[in-house]
Amino acid sequence: MIKKLNLFLFLIIFYFFSQNFSFANIQGKIINNLQQTDTLSFDFIQKIGDKDEIGNCYIKFSYLIKCIYTDEKEKIIISNGRTLAVVKKKYKKVYLYPIKKTPLFTILDKRKILDLVKNNNPIKINKNIIKFLYIGKNNEKLKIFFDKNTFNIAGWETKDSYSNTVIFDIFNVEKNIPLDKKFFKIPRVEDL
Repeated sequence: MIKKLNLFLFLIIFYFFSQNFSFANIQGKIINNLQQTDTLSFDFIQKIGDKDEIGNCYIKFSYLIKCIYTDEKEKIIISNGRTLAVVKKKYKKVYLYPIKKTPLFTILDKRKILDLVKNNNPIKINKNIIKFLYIGKNNEKLKIFFDKNTFNIAGWETKDSYSNTVIFDIFNVEKNIPLDKKFFKIPRVEDL
């Protein structure tokens, strides 16, 4: 009986240490990958409720993003590092917001993402995705996903201003493509 109990305890301890080692290995690979990433290009599907929007995005760390939606409104989301613009070319409208007031302020800050991965355990790991939870100063929640095979950012989940769940899934990721800062210039209404 004592031998079985010792074997059982050994297996539990072995399992615990192997899980911690496995997570530490994954964590290190995500951190290394992020540290070596300056720009990203990817396709996306954005889900809000039962509505899906698709397009492609370009990110230059930190705080620069341009997402071009393939919809009838010809919507573009652009951040120049300070301001986030929602451009609707079809209607010749540009809506401006301080980037600090949006979830993209965290998503586009490589240092914050690195700190999240370094200092937290994932909230979920399955065969494809590793999820981390970021809780901001005002208790806003943001889930950031990483691909378990490539260790690239694979998307995020947050709430919009109407408390709708927004899931942003990323695929066809390319890293470190040349992107000039001019690419992230917010257009003026008269230029649309």
